[in-house]
Amino acid sequence: MDVNSTRYFLLRTADEFANASTRLQWHPLRQALTLAQNQDLRLPASQPEEAMEQWRTATPMAMDSFGQIARLSDDLRQVLFNSGRGEMPLEDGMLEELAPPDDCRYLDMNLNRDGLLALAWSDGENQHGLTLFHLGHRWQASCSLPERVHRVWLDRQNRVWCLGASLLMLCEGEPLPLPYQPDQSRFEPVTVNPGQLAKTWQHPLPELQQSLALCGDEEHLYLLAVEESGQQAVFARPQTMDPEKEWTRYPFQEDIPFSIDLGVTASGRLAALAPKEEGDTEFVRRDCPVMTLYRDDEEGDHQSRLVRERYPMLSLSVPRFVSSADGQLRYQADAGPEFAGTPIRPRELHPLRQVRYHQESSALLSHTMDSGHPDTLWHRVYLDACIPAGCSLTLSARVYDHPDNRTSAPLLDQPVPVWNHLPSELPFGSSLSGYEPGQRGLFELLLQAPDGEVRDIRGRYLQLQVHFRGTLRQSPALHALRVYHPRFSYQQRYFPELYQQEKRRSDGENSGPANGADVRERLLASFEGMLTPLEGRIAASDQLVHPDSAPTEHLHWLASAIGTDLPTHWPEERQRRWLKHATAIQQYKGTLPATNLALDIACDGAVTRGEVVLVENFRLRRTMATILGRYMDDRDHPLTLGTGMSGNSIIGDSLILADINAREFLALFAPELADEEENEAVEAFFDNHGHKVSVVLNGPGIQLRNRVSEILADAMPAHIQWQFVESEQPFVLGTAPLLEVDTFMETRPAVRPVVLDNTWLGQEGVLRNPAAFSPSDVHART
Repeated sequence: MDVNSTRYFLLRTADEFANASTRLQWHPLRQALTLAQNQDLRLPASQPEEAMEQWRTATPMAMDSFGQIARLSDDLRQVLFNSGRGEMPLEDGMLEELAPPDDCRYLDMNLNRDGLLALAWSDGENQHGLTLFHLGHRWQASCSLPERVHRVWLDRQNRVWCLGASLLMLCEGEPLPLPYQPDQSRFEPVTVNPGQLAKTWQHPLPELQQSLALCGDEEHLYLLAVEESGQQAVFARPQTMDPEKEWTRYPFQEDIPFSIDLGVTASGRLAALAPKEEGDTEFVRRDCPVMTLYRDDEEGDHQSRLVRERYPMLSLSVPRFVSSADGQLRYQADAGPEFAGTPIRPRELHPLRQVRYHQESSALLSHTMDSGHPDTLWHRVYLDACIPAGCSLTLSARVYDHPDNRTSAPLLDQPVPVWNHLPSELPFGSSLSGYEPGQRGLFELLLQAPDGEVRDIRGRYLQLQVHFRGTLRQSPALHALRVYHPRFSYQQRYFPELYQQEKRRSDGENSGPANGADVRERLLASFEGMLTPLEGRIAASDQLVHPDSAPTEHLHWLASAIGTDLPTHWPEERQRRWLKHATAIQQYKGTLPATNLALDIACDGAVTRGEVVLVENFRLRRTMATILGRYMDDRDHPLTLGTGMSGNSIIGDSLILADINAREFLALFAPELADEEENEAVEAFFDNHGHKVSVVLNGPGIQLRNRVSEILADAMPAHIQWQFVESEQPFVLGTAPLLEVDTFMETRPAVRPVVLDNTWLGQEGVLRNPAAFSPSDVHART
């Protein structure tokens, strides 16, 4: 809503820019609607019989984070890896080879980012199952499945999705971290490991001739299949165990070749791997077909559309994608002479770095805007767009009052959008497309009919049509649309009735010059379009002096206005937070809360995280808790965190065992009974402990010593002295007399790897395998 209380609709996502045109695309990296690419693709011809034969014999491949490659042996009884020393069988932590049950063969494998390897196996008749193997921990776990599984896929939560002939199954779990030995002399749990690997869910597949491949992204699963009609399609469903979530069908376009594997590209598109065309010995038809899933909720006409952007492959040895620990999509290619002894190697799949766009396209946006009121006068459209030289971007509008009139309402061409020098019509807003005069930034137009005596457009519903025109190498990019309604009319608000419009636009009145009132209305709307953003900036001028929204170049001016210094080398976020709390720090300067706040800001939250702790050096802090007859429970104490419920000490300053310590207590709490010697002891006590602060630097806080010193020099009272105490472990002060150790278990310090000649085994550091097929060869590859 702007300063005139005029509301607007915002369109800026892929769903809101959805349209039926194949020549327009939502660019996921630019977050904009652009012309689609129109490169000449070199795709292999469809050969279903040959492809299905290769699908039955194609073997999987996996690559870990260190470039080590694994595949299945020829007899499908072993997992063989190559770490630079030739092919070797995969072994677990006990140096036993990984193998399926007797009479079973491995069918598929998949590797995820955490180094978890999933292997499906079967004997072809009654015994089917799944094995999980962790490359880092070297454990394996197995479970049985109700039917033969030919594809497996691991998600980010280490769950295994198993694809069978009629079922989609979900398996999850892992073994105990240490072996468990039952003991008959004690009570034993009914289930030793309740989280062991097991099938936890299953869901029937649609009626298919054959399911071929399974993959997924962060939210959805994608199934490649052949339908009963022989047509191929992609089926998608969310990664949920909700049985109400059914599969959504996206049939292939006719120009997509018959494919046998499916993968997700870095841009979120789907790549379908088709076998080499028979007779193509030179591998001319080398492009990998890449698709987007087009969803049409109104007509139900979903479709897998081919992206006309080249993803070339250098060679193709086995028509299967490689499951990679880094998430990069790879295919199995010929190794070449430089990799002698390795017949197949993975290669990354990337788009060809050249563009060739369609030259023009028009599309009606599926999103319809509903004002909620009939006869709404639609006002203005702002476009956040990039329109390069030689390109154009225009709109057409359709308005109607009843949904039944949607198709009969005419599309009215709108004026060419005009570039606005403001980054955004919203006060102090920024542009998504950048800023370049005449080509990039904010464009605007006034919604109106192209002809007629009265040219305003009225109706409850508004639907827009976009017209893109570009060159072969450049395309307009539409990042966002804001459509304002109803119109704030200067003529209706401020002019006498004599000058106001008396007629209404009719469908039959679509030609001829505009009347005087309409010309005046649109002329005044031009002034309104300039004045309203200015009025909005004036109304929102408080943003210029607010620490969270002020321009970066104003921060130092704001700091000087409130009498504080703002270091120029500080990052912007820290500067804004300091400005936000500067007055509170000034008001309570010299107190412990203000000093802690200043340190927390300057150290980016180190005080909150416990990396920097201020402690007053007063050893009698907990003495009162040991006095009989007083209740001094410390469960809410900020330093001890309730570690001493009674305050009784094991040993320490607060437990009086001799007269020499009793003098100080006597002089402090009964000064009228103290003699001269005892008063001297009290004075010495205060000299040693009074007006002194210890600054404890824990772990990463040690690196902040210089920064803490700068803040303390300004924030600490002049009579206070401080000293630094460094520690590698976080702790709570004051618990040594109670627990015999200064520590707490609130946060667990991160383990660090063992370093030769620098680590005491048993006291620090952890020996941990890297998640690799051969951890010992990670740093010894040839």
